[in-house]
Amino acid sequence: MPMTGTDQAANRTTPRPPGRPLRYRADIQGLRAVAVGLVVADHILGWPHGGFVGVDVFFVISGYLITSLLLRELRTTGTVSFRDFYVRRAKRILPAAMVVLVVTVAIGYVVWFLPRANQSALDALAAALFVENWHLVAVGSDYLQASGPVSPVQHYWSLSIEEQFYAVWPLLLFAAFGLFDLRRRPGRLRWLITAGIVLSLAWAAYRTSTAPTAAYFDTFARAAELLSGALVAVVAGQVALADRFRAGLSVAGLVVVLGSAVVISPTSPFPFPWVLAPVLGTAMVLLADPPASPATVLLTNPVAQRLGQWSYSIYLWHFPVVVFGVVLLGGSIGVELGLVALTLLLAAASYRWVERPVLALRSRPRYTSGWERRRGTGVLLPVSLAAVLLVLGTAQFWAPASLRGAGTLSADPASSGDRPPAAVLSERVQDALAADSWPADLRPSFDELGPEQQAVAMGTAAPGCRNIVGASDEPLVCQSGPEDASRTALLVGDSVAMSWAPTVNATFEGDDWQVLALGYANCPFIDVAVAPEIEAPGFPEECAAARDGTLEFIEETSPEVLVVSAGQGYLGDLVSGAEGEDVLDEWQRGLESTLEAVQPYVGSVVVLSNPPLGADPRECGVRLGSPDDCVREMTRGYVDKSAAERAAVEELQAAGADVTYVDTRDLFCADDRCPAFIGSVLLRTDETHLTAAAAELVTAAIRDMVPARLTS
Repeated sequence: MPMTGTDQAANRTTPRPPGRPLRYRADIQGLRAVAVGLVVADHILGWPHGGFVGVDVFFVISGYLITSLLLRELRTTGTVSFRDFYVRRAKRILPAAMVVLVVTVAIGYVVWFLPRANQSALDALAAALFVENWHLVAVGSDYLQASGPVSPVQHYWSLSIEEQFYAVWPLLLFAAFGLFDLRRRPGRLRWLITAGIVLSLAWAAYRTSTAPTAAYFDTFARAAELLSGALVAVVAGQVALADRFRAGLSVAGLVVVLGSAVVISPTSPFPFPWVLAPVLGTAMVLLADPPASPATVLLTNPVAQRLGQWSYSIYLWHFPVVVFGVVLLGGSIGVELGLVALTLLLAAASYRWVERPVLALRSRPRYTSGWERRRGTGVLLPVSLAAVLLVLGTAQFWAPASLRGAGTLSADPASSGDRPPAAVLSERVQDALAADSWPADLRPSFDELGPEQQAVAMGTAAPGCRNIVGASDEPLVCQSGPEDASRTALLVGDSVAMSWAPTVNATFEGDDWQVLALGYANCPFIDVAVAPEIEAPGFPEECAAARDGTLEFIEETSPEVLVVSAGQGYLGDLVSGAEGEDVLDEWQRGLESTLEAVQPYVGSVVVLSNPPLGADPRECGVRLGSPDDCVREMTRGYVDKSAAERAAVEELQAAGADVTYVDTRDLFCADDRCPAFIGSVLLRTDETHLTAAAAELVTAAIRDMVPARLTS
């Protein structure tokens, strides 16, 4: 996160004749301290909830400072020394950033098992190449990856956006000065930058409304913030403000920044329109440029100056510190305060022994080298750099998936090895809750954990059948057993339903059974409108269409047994906005409607509850931890959803329908506590989906809960 285009010279902004330094502004240094303080407080202490706007403050500051430096060079020499510009940026940004990445990746391999450590290494590679923002957009487009644990280098997304801006902005300014004769007509630059801001805000508004997660990391949606700083740099020398108004404007801007951090929350539409608040507040402070007075002491006091000086290192270190700290030490207030102290200690050391020594290696600036004086050669550097970043960013989407998601050591799902009855499973659950070490023969092992360990049906390509809502292709259908079998069982639902495929296949195994499966990610086969957070705004309608298509498939196949299952996360994603008991009533009515709709086409229906949510083993499973770290309390959501589903089934049973409800809580939990393994089987690949081995493990117990007449 920014603070990056800012060496000491970049904190001096009033244009001066060549050879004279630009004036140092203490209020900008203090504003950096405020910005990084907001970010750290949000990430470590959890308040203010809108502390992430500190990133936007840094964007505006960077746009202002970099543009001020470039304009000074253009106005005094008529050109830009791209080489000198990028050398300065590299010396300012690369050393500390690379040190933090190397240390973070190394600690990741010490603390985590291979899947998460490898993923962190891939994230760090994208961060080192300054395309972390596009890397995160690409990862977020993968349903299973998007629900994964937080990367310790995720915060490099903002640094990537700044570097992408630095790659093209000097070239654009240089070209604009030549094409629009800006040396003689400088007023034109205001309109050019304003046009860029308007276009960026329009794109941000569109992306926020259609793909809010991607919009947050989108370079073009964020460009308006950097350009706003650039606009302030252009107009600052052209606006006459009396000194008595400057202090008030600065304080007012600071109040707007702080107020936005309190008012804005993670659920606020962002970046558009809420980003306008911190951008406006920052622009007010930058434009004010007040003389020293008691009114500006919040920004100019010695503590703020020191924190501003360390702000870049503070930002780089704080996120790995909080990610590793919470994993290893928990999240108590004492731990949080300790993490803040550790962040400051690492930042001070980084500034003292990494940043300062490199910055001290200054060569005499040369605005235009002989190489750059040769016509056309000077622009090759920024053009090449922009092209490289474009290729690397595009590669996050179109290159092999291995560039954004780490694989495991094994591509073959582990097998449970046995199928104990319910009574034996209950005993093993109790044993797992009391265990103080992980089984030596854990299957799959933590080093093998990944999507490959899920049911084959979870794949989005054949032989899988987890379809993507809205896809125009013919839906994938899984098939197990002989195609000419006399009886058919059909499993339908979402990805949770598909994770049950090994269980359903084994429950209805035999020469006279064919088992089919058809599922849609994030889309339950329950008659309710849902809008999961990671999906686009048109998702509810597309999901409804997918349900209609599934109903048509049920009508075509007329299965003897229909198995329906759905995850529990939808209770908070209802389009209706229902709350409390109304949520459960809506879910119950939706299931009743679904069961009534399928009755004419099926023999019997089995409603299979989702496995109770468990701790995500990718987060809780660490090399220095124990099984108790991965024990999770039974969630109220499961209890309520199960009660609503049971009530719906009982309503249909009372009306004479052949419907059975299977509650799986006692197969995975005891005394409202749910372990991460049973026997020697690791149960989940994340908090929601079963491993294939776990789905196989509970087969006998679930088969015993299904009426014998259905499976015989």
